[in-house]
Amino acid sequence: MSGLLTEYFLPPKIIMGNHSLDRVGDEARKYGSRVMLVCGQRAMRESGTLQKCQSLLESKDLEVILFDQVKGEPDLDLVREGLTLAREEKVEVVIGLGGGSAIDVAKAVAGLFYLEGEVEEYHDGRKIEGPGIAFMAIPTTAGTGAEVTNNSVLTNQKTSLKQSIRSPLWYARCVIVDPTLTLSIPPAVTAATGADALVQAIEAYSSSRAQPITDALAARAIQLLGANLARVYKNGQNLKARKDMLVGSVLAGMALSNAGLGAIHALAHPIGVQLDLPHGLVCGILLPSVMEHNLECAQEKYAQIAGLLGVDIVGSSPWEAAQLAIQKVKAVLKEVEIPEDFRGFDRRALNYPEIISYALSSNSLKYNPRKMEAEDLKEILDEVM
Repeated sequence: MSGLLTEYFLPPKIIMGNHSLDRVGDEARKYGSRVMLVCGQRAMRESGTLQKCQSLLESKDLEVILFDQVKGEPDLDLVREGLTLAREEKVEVVIGLGGGSAIDVAKAVAGLFYLEGEVEEYHDGRKIEGPGIAFMAIPTTAGTGAEVTNNSVLTNQKTSLKQSIRSPLWYARCVIVDPTLTLSIPPAVTAATGADALVQAIEAYSSSRAQPITDALAARAIQLLGANLARVYKNGQNLKARKDMLVGSVLAGMALSNAGLGAIHALAHPIGVQLDLPHGLVCGILLPSVMEHNLECAQEKYAQIAGLLGVDIVGSSPWEAAQLAIQKVKAVLKEVEIPEDFRGFDRRALNYPEIISYALSSNSLKYNPRKMEAEDLKEILDEVM
């Protein structure tokens, strides 16, 4: 990196700590009195988080318009539905409450609020030409980092294309990071979202676009996520571990928002759509294989990752330490029961050419430490399929 010009940009105000959700009303009222609350159909209601958040907002004389239709991976139809409601109700601030899907939908609704044209146009690359209304994020999973990124990952169901709408205008005004909200996450979701966060931290750290600030953020994220993922999987009520996972997820998001990602995410989006699997699960399965393919070009960074994951690398060469990093990653994923490959899933919808074509055109692949060609991607797919 020596001598290269770098930039780092991240504007959100972040409020972090146990019971920080209590601040939601005071923060939201800074942007208006009509609030759209975006969440999923079941989890937030069953955990009591939705009712608590609504009550906190209403206690500050805010009118709450609920959009609780988010399920699975978000698509353009869902954003269009939320956008129509937000405009009809003359909403002034949109709050995403939940995992990455709810936050991405809220982000897109807020960002597109004033813009003409169809959602599909912006998904296809039409430029975001002006700001939207205020957007706030309250993550309840330690995974995507969507609360601190400027992109909304959406799927066009007509074309099966999953990609981002992105703009520097789309960062949240305020992010509330409350570890107590993650206590109710079930083990399988804990594993998948945690694996996603770990992948994001590792890809940002080894990205060709990495820089000193993103390295610092990603390194700490790797430490926290690697040390705590198995802990929260085995004991979801471990609040200290839950907090460390959530901090790690936020730091990974802050790193990737400027450093970018890599081949794992380039492949994970089309695989997840074709096999209808959770994004974090797909990323976790891909991680060891992609690291092995990157080894020659990411030896130094992977050696450092071994140390960050708590591996004793004293006396090891960089090459040996890098290999130990991959072994440690495999061990962590095994502890949280992320499968080694996709062979236990229904793969009848699998389409190699489509996956490879999508990956080769993905922005994520641009920053992978090793230049990947079609044959490299096919090798990885052969290993995990």
